[in-house]
Amino acid sequence: MPFSDSCITGQRLILLLVCLTGPVFAPLNTTSAAEAFSGLKVPEGFRATLYADDDLAHDIYSMTIDSQGRVVVSGPGYVRILIDADGDGVAESFQQYADGPATGAQGMYFLGRDLLCTGDAGLIRYRDENADDRADGKPDVFLRTRTGGEHNTHSIQRGPDGYWYLLLGNTAGINEKYITGRTSPVKKPYAGTLMRLSPDLTQGEVIADGFRNAYDFAFNPNGDVFTYDSDGERDISLPWYRPTRVFHVLPGSNAGWRSRSWKRPDSFLDMPPAIAAFHRGSPTGVSCYQQRQFPQEYQGALFVADWTFGRVHAIPMRYYQGSYASDPIDFITGVGQFGFAPTDLAVGPDGCLYVSVGGRGTRGSVFKIEYIGPIEAQKPDLTSAEVAENTIQETETLPALDACLSAP
Repeated sequence: MPFSDSCITGQRLILLLVCLTGPVFAPLNTTSAAEAFSGLKVPEGFRATLYADDDLAHDIYSMTIDSQGRVVVSGPGYVRILIDADGDGVAESFQQYADGPATGAQGMYFLGRDLLCTGDAGLIRYRDENADDRADGKPDVFLRTRTGGEHNTHSIQRGPDGYWYLLLGNTAGINEKYITGRTSPVKKPYAGTLMRLSPDLTQGEVIADGFRNAYDFAFNPNGDVFTYDSDGERDISLPWYRPTRVFHVLPGSNAGWRSRSWKRPDSFLDMPPAIAAFHRGSPTGVSCYQQRQFPQEYQGALFVADWTFGRVHAIPMRYYQGSYASDPIDFITGVGQFGFAPTDLAVGPDGCLYVSVGGRGTRGSVFKIEYIGPIEAQKPDLTSAEVAENTIQETETLPALDACLSAP
């Protein structure tokens, strides 16, 4: 049975140790509960700690940060706010926000106290008008879609344009009937789709389609959209096999997946740019790091999770031919026999990366990844093309400015 050292006094600790008849495998730390977790490997300078264990949230499907900066998780039949009351970096309790969705929410977004999520009937909203961190009654239904399966309705997010974006898998059944806006970039959607809904959730269009089963997506600081799509594992070892890929999603793009072995070639003009590929895997959470706690190389980078192989990749990006290029990094991997099955990623207001674990009835956990290494001063690169160009422009401008100032 797990214990939290934050609720055990010194005298109780002594009594507990006297009463124990078996060996103590995990000594309690009376100074801080945030200890490095040995089951995960992270880059040098980073630390992984266990923020919440299975007793607080079993079999986690998705995770988000609410409007008050708290970690919120969902699994079958629950949405829970994880609470770190003493500020020691470890959650010791939870507040049950909702006793649903029964299917579990595979996507969540808090708008004030209200929660917009996917599950049960489709895209639904729980309301908390009395601000007691408890949903008031049954949810409202905004869009009816297929939910509950692993290839149905997934992530919901609010874009920088104020519109809502909804990601759905290849069996969610999205077709032209869901398009109510005249300007929809895709008129006849096929397979997995990224939908765009009006701020009041009354109009819908399809931004892109042709995905197999992208589970999550993220916006970068420029407002560009990225998602991590599944591979076609049935085509493994065949010439037309498509690996898991991270796409820069463009309006009107089609990722090329088809239900049978035939795939649209990468040479088709409407294929979205793939900025990374990882062969086999099961894509889950996607997040873009837009905080300052991590070193400079990770700021603006994508983080993507792979459930099957238990890993999280970091993808620092750079501009390349109208899109982006990257050099992915294995950021988090499991150690030894530890079963690391990440389902979602979220960046907290503290700048730390939170990683949830669960899926298919497995043990649930939330890990906190923080940078504890030395902080390097950011020095300008005086050899960069941009700086050199600015220097040339300034050099050419100064004589003209001097001439103007010295004119009679």
